[in-house]
Amino acid sequence: MSFNVRLRELRKSKKITQVEFARDMDAALSTVAMWESGMRTPTAAVMANIAEYYDVSLDYLLGRSERPDRDEAEEIIFFPVLAGVRAGFDCAIEEIDTGDIQPVPRSLIRGQEPDEYHIFLVKGDSMSPKFLDGDRVLVHRQDSVDSGNIAIVAYDDFEEGTIKKVSYEPGCNYVDLIPINPKYKPVRLQDYELTGVRVIGKVVYLFREI
Repeated sequence: MSFNVRLRELRKSKKITQVEFARDMDAALSTVAMWESGMRTPTAAVMANIAEYYDVSLDYLLGRSERPDRDEAEEIIFFPVLAGVRAGFDCAIEEIDTGDIQPVPRSLIRGQEPDEYHIFLVKGDSMSPKFLDGDRVLVHRQDSVDSGNIAIVAYDDFEEGTIKKVSYEPGCNYVDLIPINPKYKPVRLQDYELTGVRVIGKVVYLFREI
């Protein structure tokens, strides 16, 4: 069950209106409506507040568990927000820190170590409307992803990392980096160009300021 469906069910089970919930969350009614429709996702801090408001675990709120019990307070991990990453041909990765911090509930990293993740700042509109300029994404560090996944990829020696859908056919000597926004064209990297391609990690969660 998705977060927006669970949120709607919890509100209705408590017999409160969107107006009442918005007031209690100190949020705009339109924002609550977008949460429940799936058009927006609350920040990690707001998500934790919602779980506390309904007295359920974060896993239950996110639809990952059918057990609503809150055994203990959700641990929050604070990640630096990266404005970008660069990767050279020597595979060294340079992280460009914004100086900002993003709180992330521990349950979002699914029992793994925090150093396996980072927060990446989305720039531009090439992945609009799913990812907007200024959004922050939780990225699992890995050097490859399955075709069809959305990932942070660096290419062209020292080029800043970009968020794109990765597409390829096993055994073929190419990788397509595909934007969601139709006004941008996919980029195909093939043959010798592939030596400069580095997958930084897989995008696993979106944070959007309300």
